[in-house]
Amino acid sequence: MSLFHFDEESGYVSMNEHPANTGFPASSAQLVEALESSPYADFDIIHANIGQLFSPSDDREKDSLIVAQAVDAELSIRVDENNMMAEARLTTARGGKMVTMDQAREALKSAGVKRGISKQALDTFLGQQFEQSPGSVYSGIVAHGQRAKDGTDARFVRLCMTAQDRVLSPQQKDGGKVDMRDLGAIITVSPGSPLMKRIPPTPGEEGYSVFGDVLEPKPGKDFALEVPEGTKISPDDPNLLIADAKGVPVAIPRGIRVDDVLCYDQVDVTTGHIEFDGSVIVSGDVKDGMKIKASGDITVIGFVESAHLESNGAVTVMLGVIGRKRDEGEDFSCCIKAKRTVSIGYAQYCHIESEQDLLIERQVLHCDLRAKRMIRVGKGDTPRGKLIGGTVYDAMRIEAGEVGAPSGTRTRIALAQDWHMLKQKQQEFKDLEKRLTDKTLALKRAQIKAQKAPASNKRDAYLSKLAQNEQQLSKHYARNQRNMKLVQHKLARLLKLSRIKVNELMHPGIELTIARDSKSFSRIYPPHSVLLDEGKITQEFATQ
Repeated sequence: MSLFHFDEESGYVSMNEHPANTGFPASSAQLVEALESSPYADFDIIHANIGQLFSPSDDREKDSLIVAQAVDAELSIRVDENNMMAEARLTTARGGKMVTMDQAREALKSAGVKRGISKQALDTFLGQQFEQSPGSVYSGIVAHGQRAKDGTDARFVRLCMTAQDRVLSPQQKDGGKVDMRDLGAIITVSPGSPLMKRIPPTPGEEGYSVFGDVLEPKPGKDFALEVPEGTKISPDDPNLLIADAKGVPVAIPRGIRVDDVLCYDQVDVTTGHIEFDGSVIVSGDVKDGMKIKASGDITVIGFVESAHLESNGAVTVMLGVIGRKRDEGEDFSCCIKAKRTVSIGYAQYCHIESEQDLLIERQVLHCDLRAKRMIRVGKGDTPRGKLIGGTVYDAMRIEAGEVGAPSGTRTRIALAQDWHMLKQKQQEFKDLEKRLTDKTLALKRAQIKAQKAPASNKRDAYLSKLAQNEQQLSKHYARNQRNMKLVQHKLARLLKLSRIKVNELMHPGIELTIARDSKSFSRIYPPHSVLLDEGKITQEFATQ
């Protein structure tokens, strides 16, 4: 006969008789052992009642015969602080009922979870009740929100090659060799030729939280096609730019310009200096003392020898630019200036300026360089060209294989020199802020004084004028605040991005300035980066 009986309604397990009357079990330990050997082994044992059964007592009638209790599984739901994930936490049953799928769904509903519930994850989670030991606790993710997918910005796809593309892709001869001077036919377009396609921005896709809240996406930014000279928007497609005249296509941001083109075999005393409203292509060399000035791109397939090139577009010199060694205080005999990117094979004894990037394929020797953005010496993602001697007056970033020379050739480099101009602007905006604040306080005092005066038409007109002045001051103050934030952002970006990346060796003789901090280097260093950290020039070496 069993020692115990189970009341399903209350969930309690009780002894059939008091152990004092039957003599068994003889101790609380023996009773617990009997429970653990019974069908009620998983139940929650009530040790306090068991201890009381074996304690000395004058009134056994008061002793409770309840020794264990069936405890149902418990489920709780926790949602993360971003409302994007619901975690279920379950304490398994101890002789009681397991959590069912319906109960789990009700718990999620009570917690406010409406969307992103995974039936498979929930089913797997509840199935673990059969594997976990009684009274154990486990948890799992059962619902995920979906983040909004931001839209893509408007994009622009070029539909034609430019002269610079052809220069950078010379024609292949028999046997697979490349003739660097053979460009093939000059690329021209005719009226109606497609130039660029605009891909409109996308609005993005809505997301949702587990509570069912809609998460709005950030729509892509819209940019219009530029319609420069010699082009027009297609009458059949508002997102298609087509040629409106015959000429050479020149890439510009968000558009293609069609330039008139002037082509020469070479530029020397027989051609004279060239000044042209359009693009210039020289399939040979530009000789000593010659000048080319163009509103479009200048492309030279050969050498530029002690000549001057100035372009409102890009300048590309396939082979190289070479000047003469100068005396102290003299200008270089070779000068290249461009509003856009300058791309050259190699350079020696030259002055080169770009308002965008300066890209040198092999090496640059004893030159004066200036670029608004990057100076890269070498090809590919890991340039291995050489920057030796000369002066870099300004750039945001330099990347090269080697900087300096083993002999310790003096190489002066200045980065982030816009810092001085931006700091000056920042101070000007701060001074303006103080003046505007002083004027605002003076105006407030005038308003208070006027309001105390006896009512009259003159007083009211004066107060009206003061109110108008206050509005104007508020507009000036708000605009000044925006300008201050913009300058601060530009300063932070400049200091964050300004650096030299050396992919092979940095030699002694380097004199470096970043913003206002300067440092000289007198030994050889392996690959590393030099940047500004908390206002000081710092070297960061790659870890193996």
